[in-house]
Amino acid sequence: MHRDPVLDVRDLSIRFRGQPIDLIDTVSFSIERGKTLCLVGESGCGKSVTSLAIMGLLPKRAATVTQGAVRFDGDDLLTLPETRIEDLRGNRMAMIFQEPMTSLNPSFTVGHQVAEAVRRHKGCTPAEARDRALEMFRKVRMPAAEKRLDDYPHQMSGGMRQRVMIAMALANDPELLIADEPTTALDVTIQAQILDLMRELQDDTGAALLMITHDLGVVAEIADDVAVMYAGRIVESGPVARIFDEPQHPYTLGLMGSMPAIAGRQGRLLTIPGAVPLPASMPQGCRFASRCPFVQDACHVARPALSDMGGGQQVACRRAPLDTMVGAA
Repeated sequence: MHRDPVLDVRDLSIRFRGQPIDLIDTVSFSIERGKTLCLVGESGCGKSVTSLAIMGLLPKRAATVTQGAVRFDGDDLLTLPETRIEDLRGNRMAMIFQEPMTSLNPSFTVGHQVAEAVRRHKGCTPAEARDRALEMFRKVRMPAAEKRLDDYPHQMSGGMRQRVMIAMALANDPELLIADEPTTALDVTIQAQILDLMRELQDDTGAALLMITHDLGVVAEIADDVAVMYAGRIVESGPVARIFDEPQHPYTLGLMGSMPAIAGRQGRLLTIPGAVPLPASMPQGCRFASRCPFVQDACHVARPALSDMGGGQQVACRRAPLDTMVGAA
């Protein structure tokens, strides 16, 4: 049965001051309650900018939303007053950032910071807020949870600080959780623990999760759906099984060819030549054209539209469906 999405992003475009084009260009995706969408792509593709726009955290003097809508539970966040956004942020919608040391205040204990997030939105007493912080520390399996409430961020390991960020984000039972590369700075063992923890807590709360990552291993572990972003555009999207089994965009093929578990079938790792184009030199047509092994003359002229490939999969490539898989790239 179809349910209305918790988050519905439609044709979102963002331009930074002094740039000749929209760096985020007509991006669309949606997430239902209890589901996880992974937004995937290289560094510089626009994933984090998109998440900041959703949360209302883009620097207003530097960036402008030129078109589109970001509907959260039916309300367009782009048109709400700042006071309404502040009431939603950290309450019904929350974000986990990539590096907790730059997100946590070094001058306050971690328990105080989680408790303040609760008090800001729930209006409870300091004692009740501290009790909730302790409850969340136990939920995220913080070692010696009660003692850790009075630690400062610098007294904790990277994995512990990330657990604090998850506890803070989930303390008010949000309906939408955005996680921006939450495991990148952690070693593999701790990374697996954090992903397991996020899955478990999402199952408990039914929150919609937007996971931003460049790691397809993380995608395979946690995603229901995938949106592949390149140079500010969604180039392929669909259910995770479809994307992994039948990738159709050359960029998706390149990303998957760089994964040892997949490339191992071909006996070698693949690379994508070149780099994400700078705004001043962004191609007129397909933004991936200069790096694409299947490029045609028409690719440099006109932007390919997202086409329906069936099974919920969409791809923006005039060569789709591709009958040549990872090994040919």
